[in-house]
Amino acid sequence: MGGLFHTLNLGAESLYASRQGVDTAGHNIANAQTEGFSRQRVNLEQRQPSETRGVMIGNGVFVKNITRAHDMYLEKQINDTNQNLGQSQARFEAMKPLEGIYSPELNNTLSSEMDRFFNSLQDLSNFPEEMTVRTSVRETAQNLVNSFRRIDSSLKMQRDDVNLRIGGEVGEVSTMLQEIARLNIAIKTAETINTPEVPDLMDQQDRMLRDLTKRIDINYYRGEHGMVVVRGPQETLLVDRGHPARFEVVTRGDGTNLYDVVVIDGSSHQPTVITEVNKRGRLAGLVQVRDHVIPDMLEHNNEMARTLVDHMNAIHQQGFGIKDFKETTGRNFFDLGGDRRNAAANIRLDGMIEESTDAISVASSPNAPGDNVMVNHMLRLKEKKLMGDGRSTMQDYYASYVGGFGLDLVRSEQIQKADETLTLNLNSRREAISGVSMDEEATNLLKWQANFTASSKVITTIDEMLDTVLQMKR
Repeated sequence: MGGLFHTLNLGAESLYASRQGVDTAGHNIANAQTEGFSRQRVNLEQRQPSETRGVMIGNGVFVKNITRAHDMYLEKQINDTNQNLGQSQARFEAMKPLEGIYSPELNNTLSSEMDRFFNSLQDLSNFPEEMTVRTSVRETAQNLVNSFRRIDSSLKMQRDDVNLRIGGEVGEVSTMLQEIARLNIAIKTAETINTPEVPDLMDQQDRMLRDLTKRIDINYYRGEHGMVVVRGPQETLLVDRGHPARFEVVTRGDGTNLYDVVVIDGSSHQPTVITEVNKRGRLAGLVQVRDHVIPDMLEHNNEMARTLVDHMNAIHQQGFGIKDFKETTGRNFFDLGGDRRNAAANIRLDGMIEESTDAISVASSPNAPGDNVMVNHMLRLKEKKLMGDGRSTMQDYYASYVGGFGLDLVRSEQIQKADETLTLNLNSRREAISGVSMDEEATNLLKWQANFTASSKVITTIDEMLDTVLQMKR
């Protein structure tokens, strides 16, 4: 009788193993389209045999564990590439809107407005007393002022937009760190009670880590009980067991209202500013555009405004106007309001010229209405090499820095596409290893079904044998 019950137990164990195989195959099929899911497999192991009457008798099978098809080293490669991809994507996305500020399709580009201004000065040289010509000079000068201001305000608006994106990215990173820490506890608990859900929890955590690597430069490893430890820039401890670091932004105290990224980890409880030391991920790309690309463009615009104002005023102060201004000199053409550092934002026409075009000084001597000496000096500024330490004219300088930005934008797009291709290839390799094949899983279902049928047959056979034994006793 003991032998029959032993065989009955073998059949029951085999039945359980087959059912677990069917469940796992069904689980794989159900999650075939789930992002980040890794195909799972049932690992069976034979039980230790036992000796009965001098013969070693097998004790059947048991489900050792359920594991996922996962390549740890490939996962590291993917995450490393994700950091480069996140940076190049964010950099290109943040730079692309800047292209519209300098688009040649605009009718009021700085270059075209400067041409119109100097053309109007040419007309003034020919007709220094003509009121309509003087009005045209004032209008084209005002349009040039507006063009400087438009570029300045547009760049600052884009900088503020990128700054808000940085705040949004930091909020998402903070949420991810909390979720990774929560999954750490769940994985530890699951491994402790030896449940089969650990592969699913690790898949969720790996997916979260892939998203996190797109946003910030991190290193991580799995430690005790499968829990992941995440470190950020400057060795800041972002996740340790169930404890996430505080990841937040603080406003700079320089009056710009721009954000610095700050980490307060659990070990030091001291804030660590990682704005500049974080070199990869979306945050790095956004910070680079906000703190380097846009400020460089702003400074180029300011430098052009300062140069134009200084040289125009230096000439205009020596000249004489007409009518009420025919005997007075020393007037500026443009005004910066005392703030040379932000010249493009503060440039405007001199108040006297705004009130009367008679104040435009083109004569080199008083009471000489037909004199055009000073306006000819102003005209020569167009061809003078005033920019770049005397290497280029203002128009050449504008074309050079706008062209340099265009090349940088093209390079950024090319780098993004290269990173996307590399990431796509790595993800394809991961899919080949961890992805679910519907054909394979359908075959597995048939296999496990056959095993289940055979195991059931063992049980029914033993049941019949037990019934025969009981009938013999009666």
